[in-house]
Amino acid sequence: MSRRVAVEKNLSAIGDHLAMNGIEVERIDTADLTPARLRSYGAVVVSGQNTNFMGMEDIKGEIPVIEASGMTPDEITAAVKERLQLQG
Repeated sequence: MSRRVAVEKNLSAIGDHLAMNGIEVERIDTADLTPARLRSYGAVVVSGQNTNFMGMEDIKGEIPVIEASGMTPDEITAAVKERLQLQG
């Protein structure tokens, strides 16, 4: 599984927090993602504003998608590490 995490561009503070915790982050514009590109990430962090993530609900079963809505940066980092099976 890839250890690279895609983070929606509008969640720059979350991306910065993940990077400070040793996670490889790529900021993305969800409109530009394709299913093939999406599969190159170990997880994706989105704002949660779009319940049907890019119209690709079937992808969510394959790639951990973390909806940041209502979560703190520490909670999101813990969720990403859990899904990537990282320690600490």
